[in-house]
Amino acid sequence: MSRKRKAERKIDRRSAIVYWLVPAAPSREFFRALIADLAARNDAPRFEPHLTLGLSSSGDDDGSKTFARLSAKTIELRARGVDFSARFTRTLFVRFDSRSELVALRASLGARADEIDPHVSLLYKKLPMKRKTQLASSITLPFSTVTFDTVQIVRCSLPVRTRCDVESWQTLGSQALDAGRDLKR
Repeated sequence: MSRKRKAERKIDRRSAIVYWLVPAAPSREFFRALIADLAARNDAPRFEPHLTLGLSSSGDDDGSKTFARLSAKTIELRARGVDFSARFTRTLFVRFDSRSELVALRASLGARADEIDPHVSLLYKKLPMKRKTQLASSITLPFSTVTFDTVQIVRCSLPVRTRCDVESWQTLGSQALDAGRDLKR
């Protein structure tokens, strides 16, 4: 293979700090069990259930300075259903409605202002659309809303395209959200 072709195939990788919103119990346990079951049945990676808030844009190397300022209340989101896509990072997922509290939390973390499509992934695996359709239709959610009560800082390599990428995620910190306080601005 020529040098030019090797260079074209090389993936531009970078390390990023990402903020996650983590579901509270009992939803967290439901998602963990479902993710573990789907991973086992589809030879896919296991991971912690999370709703990605966004990438840090503050220049904070490990997110700790931004994280230290965090003060927000828990957030409850309505589940819209199980969905799937052609993207590896959205193989199979639960989509949620957005709320102003979620937008405010993202802003307080300095997350980029990209459009948000709140979701909790259930599976990361390249699969035929027919299989994704079958999996999505086989999942019944035992709840209509999910409370999210923790924010985590995670270091990951981007882009996320493989099992190895998912398994390399490293949690750097975690902070519980207060059920009684409003978000500081």
